[in-house]
Amino acid sequence: MTLVVRYREANINDWEQILKLYDSLSDEDLYLRFFTYHRLTEEEARKIADTRNHYTVVAEVDGKIIGEASLYSDGELAVVVVPEYRRFGIGTELVKRLIEYGKKAGMKSIKFYTLPENYPMIRIGKKLGFKIIEREDEVYAYLDLDNDNVILERS
Repeated sequence: MTLVVRYREANINDWEQILKLYDSLSDEDLYLRFFTYHRLTEEEARKIADTRNHYTVVAEVDGKIIGEASLYSDGELAVVVVPEYRRFGIGTELVKRLIEYGKKAGMKSIKFYTLPENYPMIRIGKKLGFKIIEREDEVYAYLDLDNDNVILERS
Protein backbone atom coordinates (compact mmCIF):
# COMPACT_ATOMS: atom_id res chain seq x y z
CA MET A 1 0.00 0.00 0.00
CA THR A 2 1.32 3.41 -0.95
CA LEU A 3 0.44 6.20 1.43
CA VAL A 4 -0.13 9.49 -0.37
CA VAL A 5 0.25 12.42 2.02
CA ARG A 6 -0.36 16.01 0.94
CA TYR A 7 1.24 18.83 2.95
CA ARG A 8 -0.03 22.39 2.83
CA GLU A 9 -0.38 25.54 4.88
CA ALA A 10 -3.49 25.55 7.04
CA ASN A 11 -6.29 28.00 6.42
CA ILE A 12 -9.14 29.24 8.59
CA ASN A 13 -11.55 26.76 6.98
CA ASP A 14 -9.53 23.86 8.43
CA TRP A 15 -10.61 24.47 12.01
CA GLU A 16 -13.33 21.79 12.05
CA GLN A 17 -10.98 19.09 10.77
CA ILE A 18 -8.30 20.22 13.23
CA LEU A 19 -10.85 19.93 16.05
CA LYS A 20 -11.77 16.41 14.84
CA LEU A 21 -8.07 15.52 14.71
CA TYR A 22 -7.63 16.48 18.37
CA ASP A 23 -10.95 14.86 19.36
CA SER A 24 -9.65 11.57 17.94
CA LEU A 25 -6.63 11.57 20.27
CA SER A 26 -6.47 9.57 23.49
CA ASP A 27 -6.03 11.25 26.85
CA GLU A 28 -2.41 10.04 26.85
CA ASP A 29 -1.78 11.61 23.42
CA LEU A 30 -3.26 14.89 24.64
CA TYR A 31 -1.10 14.77 27.77
CA LEU A 32 2.03 14.32 25.65
CA ARG A 33 0.98 17.27 23.48
CA PHE A 34 -0.24 19.74 26.14
CA PHE A 35 1.41 18.42 29.38
CA THR A 36 -2.16 18.12 30.71
CA TYR A 37 -5.33 16.21 29.88
CA HIS A 38 -6.80 18.97 27.76
CA ARG A 39 -9.48 18.66 25.10
CA LEU A 40 -9.18 21.29 22.38
CA THR A 41 -12.04 23.79 22.22
CA GLU A 42 -13.59 25.15 19.04
CA GLU A 43 -11.94 28.51 19.76
CA GLU A 44 -8.51 26.88 20.10
CA ALA A 45 -8.99 24.93 16.86
CA ARG A 46 -9.89 28.18 15.10
CA LYS A 47 -6.70 29.81 16.46
CA ILE A 48 -4.54 26.96 15.14
CA ALA A 49 -6.17 27.26 11.70
CA ASP A 50 -5.90 31.07 11.64
CA THR A 51 -2.31 31.59 10.52
CA ARG A 52 -2.16 35.37 10.79
CA ASN A 53 0.00 35.17 13.93
CA HIS A 54 1.81 31.87 13.41
CA TYR A 55 2.49 29.23 10.76
CA THR A 56 0.59 25.95 10.66
CA VAL A 57 1.10 23.16 8.15
CA VAL A 58 -1.29 20.22 7.84
CA ALA A 59 -0.86 16.69 6.51
CA GLU A 60 -3.79 15.23 4.60
CA VAL A 61 -4.64 11.75 3.40
CA ASP A 62 -7.63 11.49 1.06
CA GLY A 63 -8.64 15.06 1.97
CA LYS A 64 -8.70 14.34 5.71
CA ILE A 65 -6.30 16.19 8.04
CA ILE A 66 -4.30 13.54 9.90
CA GLY A 67 -1.56 15.76 11.32
CA GLU A 68 -0.70 19.37 12.04
CA ALA A 69 2.33 21.30 13.14
CA SER A 70 2.53 24.93 14.23
CA LEU A 71 5.42 27.35 14.63
CA TYR A 72 4.91 30.43 16.79
CA SER A 73 6.67 33.80 16.75
CA ASP A 74 8.77 32.88 19.80
CA GLY A 75 10.17 29.93 17.83
CA GLU A 76 8.27 27.25 19.71
CA LEU A 77 6.80 24.46 17.65
CA ALA A 78 4.13 21.85 18.30
CA VAL A 79 3.23 18.73 16.32
CA VAL A 80 0.51 16.10 16.39
CA VAL A 81 -0.24 13.14 14.11
CA VAL A 82 -3.16 10.74 14.61
CA PRO A 83 -1.96 7.35 15.93
CA GLU A 84 -2.80 5.23 12.88
CA TYR A 85 -0.54 7.42 10.71
CA ARG A 86 2.47 7.48 13.02
CA ARG A 87 5.77 5.82 12.08
CA PHE A 88 5.42 6.86 8.42
CA GLY A 89 7.66 9.95 8.74
CA ILE A 90 4.74 12.39 8.72
CA GLY A 91 5.75 14.11 11.98
CA THR A 92 9.31 14.45 10.71
CA GLU A 93 8.12 15.96 7.43
CA LEU A 94 5.86 18.41 9.26
CA VAL A 95 8.78 19.59 11.42
CA LYS A 96 11.02 19.89 8.35
CA ARG A 97 8.45 22.24 6.84
CA LEU A 98 8.41 24.33 10.02
CA ILE A 99 12.21 24.55 9.88
CA GLU A 100 12.07 25.67 6.25
CA TYR A 101 9.46 28.29 7.08
CA GLY A 102 11.44 29.50 10.10
CA LYS A 103 14.57 29.94 7.99
CA LYS A 104 12.67 31.85 5.28
CA ALA A 105 11.00 34.01 7.92
CA GLY A 106 14.41 34.97 9.34
CA MET A 107 13.98 33.21 12.68
CA LYS A 108 17.24 32.60 14.53
CA SER A 109 16.16 29.37 16.20
CA ILE A 110 13.25 27.09 16.88
CA LYS A 111 12.52 24.94 19.90
CA PHE A 112 10.13 22.54 21.51
CA TYR A 113 9.41 21.24 24.97
CA THR A 114 8.14 17.74 25.56
CA LEU A 115 7.85 15.12 28.24
CA PRO A 116 10.62 12.53 28.67
CA GLU A 117 8.20 9.74 27.69
CA ASN A 118 7.38 11.37 24.32
CA TYR A 119 9.95 9.24 22.50
CA PRO A 120 8.61 9.94 18.98
CA MET A 121 9.06 13.71 19.39
CA ILE A 122 12.52 13.31 20.91
CA ARG A 123 13.46 10.98 18.03
CA ILE A 124 12.28 13.58 15.48
CA GLY A 125 14.36 16.25 17.22
CA LYS A 126 17.50 14.11 17.22
CA LYS A 127 16.98 13.09 13.59
CA LEU A 128 16.69 16.73 12.48
CA GLY A 129 19.69 17.99 14.44
CA PHE A 130 18.05 19.63 17.46
CA LYS A 131 20.19 19.95 20.57
CA ILE A 132 18.35 17.85 23.14
CA ILE A 133 18.53 18.81 26.83
CA GLU A 134 16.92 16.19 29.05
CA ARG A 135 15.73 17.19 32.48
CA GLU A 136 13.95 15.10 35.07
CA ASP A 137 10.44 16.26 34.17
CA GLU A 138 10.80 17.68 30.64
CA VAL A 139 12.92 17.68 27.53
CA TYR A 140 13.98 20.91 25.85
CA ALA A 141 15.08 20.82 22.21
CA TYR A 142 16.72 23.70 20.33
CA LEU A 143 17.78 24.16 16.71
CA ASP A 144 19.97 27.07 15.58
CA LEU A 145 18.62 28.17 12.18
CA ASP A 146 21.61 30.45 11.53
CA ASN A 147 23.77 27.35 11.22
CA ASP A 148 24.38 26.51 7.56
CA ASN A 149 24.67 22.86 8.57
CA VAL A 150 20.88 22.63 8.90
CA ILE A 151 20.22 20.56 5.80
CA LEU A 152 16.79 19.27 4.99
CA GLU A 153 16.32 16.45 2.58
CA ARG A 154 12.85 15.57 1.37
CA SER A 155 11.73 12.17 2.49
